[in-house]
Amino acid sequence: MKKICVVNFWDGAFDGDFLEYFFTLAFDGITYTHNPREADLVVTSVFGNVHTDPAKTIAFIGENIRPNFINYNHSLSFDWDTYGGRNHRLPLWYFRLAWPGFEQKPRKENMHNHGYEPLIPIEPLTKPRKLDWSTKTNFCAMIAGNPEGLRVNLYNSISRYKPVHGYGNMFNRALRQSKFDVLKHYKFCLCPENSVYDGYVTEKLLDAYAGGTIPIYSGTISVDCDFHEGAYLNYMNTKDMDWFVTTIQAIDESKEIYEDMYSRPLLWEAPSLDNAIEFVRSIVK
Repeated sequence: MKKICVVNFWDGAFDGDFLEYFFTLAFDGITYTHNPREADLVVTSVFGNVHTDPAKTIAFIGENIRPNFINYNHSLSFDWDTYGGRNHRLPLWYFRLAWPGFEQKPRKENMHNHGYEPLIPIEPLTKPRKLDWSTKTNFCAMIAGNPEGLRVNLYNSISRYKPVHGYGNMFNRALRQSKFDVLKHYKFCLCPENSVYDGYVTEKLLDAYAGGTIPIYSGTISVDCDFHEGAYLNYMNTKDMDWFVTTIQAIDESKEIYEDMYSRPLLWEAPSLDNAIEFVRSIVK
């Protein structure tokens, strides 16, 4: 394979990001073309309406949207379902990992609040981590742009126990710096997803953990297949706000419980791209 065409993506896609890294691993000596008809493989997403030949098009879907296989025959998405071999799961949180040889291009400061954090080394996520109590001067932070309903309810309910410090556009407090520089001073990070669907896991929980906090999460209960269930709290396991806040309070008030939970590795095992790479290679073949 020689030429790839990229259509219907966000600004900056395939410009020193994980997707460029991934397809470079999958295929040697690729070049890019703006003309879908010239391409050997077209990679599309959900941010435009350019139509291409479905037979040579694969979709990458990082949003909470199901593959529909109308304008493409195969997909990479967060969805667990293979749809008869047409879809392979490649969740968005993979973008945040420091894969071997992957050096992400820094985001331009004038774009938006995301992307100022360095890539996260994989190996430390599989091992117990050490706690430095001297850095934990604050209770909980939330960094968010979209005031989704459950997010607001979680923020308000937890804040009735102790104030949660809000950052990001949701709080009219833009954060154009690495969230890790902020989170290191907090014990917890409230990091719910925008929406919930089985398998839909973005970077939020991973970034909260890598920032040195215990994540207070809300998302698919199958997140436990990706991340160690003892390293964070997931509201969707109970859907009981009073119980959830009481649990947070118990962890916050017990040094022993907090240290035990904080020390747990986030990943069950180091992830691999091998199966996803074989999937896209088989499509081209």
